[in-house]
Amino acid sequence: MKRVRRIATTSAGASVAAWAAGVAFVYWRAFGHRGGAERLTTPADFGARHESLDIHTADGVRLAGWYLPGTLPAAVVVSGGYRGAAGDVLGISAALQRSGFHVFVYGWRGTPGSEAAAHTLGVHERNDLLAVLDVVGGRLGPVPIGLIGYSMGGSVSISVASGDSRVRAVCSDSAFADPTAILGDRIKRQLRLPSMLLVGPVLALRSRRTGAHFSDFRPINAVAHISPRPVLLIHGEKDDAVPVHHAHRLFEAAGYPKELWLIPATGHVGAYFHDRRAYVDKVTDFFERALIGEGAVPKAKRSARSSD
Repeated sequence: MKRVRRIATTSAGASVAAWAAGVAFVYWRAFGHRGGAERLTTPADFGARHESLDIHTADGVRLAGWYLPGTLPAAVVVSGGYRGAAGDVLGISAALQRSGFHVFVYGWRGTPGSEAAAHTLGVHERNDLLAVLDVVGGRLGPVPIGLIGYSMGGSVSISVASGDSRVRAVCSDSAFADPTAILGDRIKRQLRLPSMLLVGPVLALRSRRTGAHFSDFRPINAVAHISPRPVLLIHGEKDDAVPVHHAHRLFEAAGYPKELWLIPATGHVGAYFHDRRAYVDKVTDFFERALIGEGAVPKAKRSARSSD
């Protein structure tokens, strides 16, 4: 009997240790610090006119950013992906500037060029986007503003737009519907374990360390509140980082007007690279209609577009 008890105790201890190791692994993969390239790509690398911005969030974090001046009476704010550098989204930013929009690009808290801060998968990063919207208003006045965001940036754009009337249109590319669901998807795919065993403890640990309450950040609940402002959802059908079912869920929950553009044989945030000209035309047309109005942009300017 004692031998059986020892075996049971050893087995239980091993199970607890394996569970704790799983929690630590998922936590590190989702939120752990990672080194990156020191040099930032800048608008100068794209030949884009620009000015540097010094942005400060309501919770006291300094962000790096750039203003790419345009000629049209409308602005677009571009948000990158989770832990991505501001320079990652300069291709589409420069293309939107060439189309006439005033463009604002920035880096998330804790990314190169911005002040060190905890990554929270979109919870506190909403403050970052709100700070940029304040900068747009201070620089340009009450112009119509469009948001385009990639991966987490798309999810944050949806969440912020739902409660901020300054935003007139949202384009999200590869956005997730719920951060809890995205963590669960990755656990199932990478560890082959039931997500319920690890997601709760990982998010509780992050909440305890940063005050980030993930239950407050669910783009799937926010997207309907953007209506009657238009939403364009873009997603690659072969996305293995944020599976395409997230786009379908967001589209089903969104109000009108809305559009879902699925790109076959394309992975995570790969639509721009799949066909840059088609992508730039699609996004630019969307913002021209939403922010300026049908027929307000001269045909000659439309035909002069090019992509990087």
